[in-house]
Amino acid sequence: MQKSHWHKAIWIYLAVYGAVNLLFLTQFPMMHSDESWLSGLSRAMLEGGLTQTEPFFDLLKAYPNTMSVIFNAIQMAFIGAFGYGLFSVRLISLIFGVLTLVSFYRLIRLLSGSEKKAVAASVIVSLDVQFITASHLARQDIIIAFGVVLVVYWMFRHAQAWTRRHDIVTGCLAGLMLGVHPNGVMVAACAGALYVYFISVRQLKAKNLLRYVLLVAGFAGIYIGTSYLMDHSFLRHYLSYGSTLGTGASLSEKLGALPYYFEKLYFGVSGTYYIPPMRIQLLIFAGAFIASVVYGFFRREMFRFAVPVAAVLGAAVLIGRYSQPAIIVVFPVCYLMVFALIDRLPIKATAAAGIVLGAALLTQSALAIIPGRNSDYDEYLGRIEATVPAGSKTLANLNTEYAFNNGMLLDYRNLAYLDGLSFEDYIQSRQIHYIIYPQEMDYIYEYRPVWNILYGNVYPYYEQMQRFFKTSCVLMDEFTSPYAMRISGLSYTENWTVRIYMVKESD
Repeated sequence: MQKSHWHKAIWIYLAVYGAVNLLFLTQFPMMHSDESWLSGLSRAMLEGGLTQTEPFFDLLKAYPNTMSVIFNAIQMAFIGAFGYGLFSVRLISLIFGVLTLVSFYRLIRLLSGSEKKAVAASVIVSLDVQFITASHLARQDIIIAFGVVLVVYWMFRHAQAWTRRHDIVTGCLAGLMLGVHPNGVMVAACAGALYVYFISVRQLKAKNLLRYVLLVAGFAGIYIGTSYLMDHSFLRHYLSYGSTLGTGASLSEKLGALPYYFEKLYFGVSGTYYIPPMRIQLLIFAGAFIASVVYGFFRREMFRFAVPVAAVLGAAVLIGRYSQPAIIVVFPVCYLMVFALIDRLPIKATAAAGIVLGAALLTQSALAIIPGRNSDYDEYLGRIEATVPAGSKTLANLNTEYAFNNGMLLDYRNLAYLDGLSFEDYIQSRQIHYIIYPQEMDYIYEYRPVWNILYGNVYPYYEQMQRFFKTSCVLMDEFTSPYAMRISGLSYTENWTVRIYMVKESD
């Protein structure tokens, strides 16, 4: 087969890969409330402007900012084009997942000089269940991963003939990623670390790094400045919210939390996030990183493959927000490191290593995806939509958000901030007509305070809520659904129930 045939092969594969993933885009993994949280905000912005905040939070105060404005803009475009639903916002992630594979293919082809090896490496990455999952979740993580691969490819390709234009392009790419999510700093750090590496091998100069830093700082200044225009206490509010997620901890505390983060990923320990199996990958990546660093003392060019990995993880430590889905950001550059090492083996050993790795990932993905495919979310929404009008004010879990018109849903997280207001007063003052009650609330109350992280402390209002159901509500429907339990390890352990109540008219 000629090289041109291999080039055609990757495009055929990616087309088939995208089509197959489209078929179960909303079926795997389980929908997470982060997805409706993000898209709900984007829908509110589309209808009311960029200063809008999450309409499902009223007592839980939210403040406007532009720190994720690029991501919101992308979601607004897709919502406007394809309508508001889980499919349209997950489609964004699938597209960026495919673009990541395209960039990865070009990167491996550049470094190996072989289209055949580039196709094989890209197919192997595409089979990773972690990659498939990230390409289905309507979150920013896969876009940040795309940014990391793209900036590595760009810098590796042009380092030997670098000009001012390349500094500008690199700075703009990193700056745009800062507007996708604060985790975009991982892209900026990755590029910055590669600047340092290429300066050390005399391919770039310090002025190139300075130009890049100033440009990225300019983008950051725009995001921060426009956020201050929306909220004059932006920094205080932003840091206050971040401190609840661990970003306010000391650097030593953040660094100390990193091993525990990987331990939880390795053993699949989670709260509400689905964590795909990744023991194989983590073990291989750890070994490859050590080998790349050791090998780098003999062949300095090997350091360049470990640098992006160290930079992404270093940025994660600085941020201090160890989100399980965000691990995908480091996966592509870890695979780059693995393939760089494999490529130095004899030809037969390289082929054998690739086949074994691909087979292991395919098996792992099949075992994770096939049992996990379900249509439960469509059934969940369908049951709700059959009972509750989309235009009725409703108190419910945020995972029901796609069933309602903008502004019609209030999330249970608000109830932790009643601050003296009774549950009944809250329902009446917000003119709530329906309450969708998941059984997980009973579980959280029974095992308090272990799961208070989900909705805050439910104890102050739990008994009031139960009395209100008995005296002031009519049970309209009751059904079982795994979405009645957001704790991922429990969702399918038993038939959790959802009850839909209609609030009686006041006399």
